[in-house]
Amino acid sequence: MRRIGEVTAVEGEWLEVTFCRPSDCEKCHACMGGDKTTTIRVKGKASVGDQALVELPASTVMKASFVAYVLPLVALIVCIFIATRLFPQQADVAGAIGALLGLGGSALLLVATEKKRRSNPKWASQLVDIIHREQGDDNNGNCNESK
Repeated sequence: MRRIGEVTAVEGEWLEVTFCRPSDCEKCHACMGGDKTTTIRVKGKASVGDQALVELPASTVMKASFVAYVLPLVALIVCIFIATRLFPQQADVAGAIGALLGLGGSALLLVATEKKRRSNPKWASQLVDIIHREQGDDNNGNCNESK
């Protein structure tokens, strides 16, 4: 998955790149609006206002989707199954408690392992190219501009 964003800050070898939300996001509203800011490691020089081409490999997107969506769902189902088998006389209550334990446990696991994933370069977006701002370019990363 490749995206182009605007370099909004430069701090040493790190760039802060701001991306406009894709047009598909207008239908969802899950992130409550606003821009998405991602900090990436620079393999070259860039200036504020330059455009950065950033890539997250498809395999990484699939792994992240699995961790974020499939793992909690599997934990939910497994914990419901175990709880209802351990307490069949109160299966409804046991299933509800199992569901809470499954989702809560998977959320705790995700939070506990987040730091490790963030520090692993395989999970990070990679800078592919810098498109230097032209002197006469007045786009300034306007997200509302039609393409």
